[in-house]
Amino acid sequence: MDQNVLQMDQDRSENEFAVLNISSKEIGALSKGAAEQILQTGDTDRIHQLMYVPIEKKEDLNWLIQCVGEALKNEVGDDVALEVADLLYFFVIPYYGKYMLKDRHLYEYIDHLLVRLASRAHSDIDTLIDIIREDLNENIQ
Repeated sequence: MDQNVLQMDQDRSENEFAVLNISSKEIGALSKGAAEQILQTGDTDRIHQLMYVPIEKKEDLNWLIQCVGEALKNEVGDDVALEVADLLYFFVIPYYGKYMLKDRHLYEYIDHLLVRLASRAHSDIDTLIDIIREDLNENIQ
């Protein structure tokens, strides 16, 4: 991800994140409606675009994780599940893992997502899940 997209702001309120993936005001930001449509259709060529959904507050991160969870509840193929695991590994965990560890609800929900992904018995998904769990455990310490 382009470093210019990331922004640090120490003066944010408790409900806002210090790290933003992209501002909702920037060109290229993906609307929540478009993100939901991508997840509903299971378009593997577009799932990576969810990293362009503005995550400016805890509610935004909650929403994204819940949408991903809903998409996994549907009968999706392993290719969609792998793309979701990639999204978690390359975007959600690196930027928001520390926030999820502080919020019990988010942490439990991401854990449920990982369990759901692990039920796929797909070697690439299993590898990503193992790495995600390691990354989360490192952030705990």
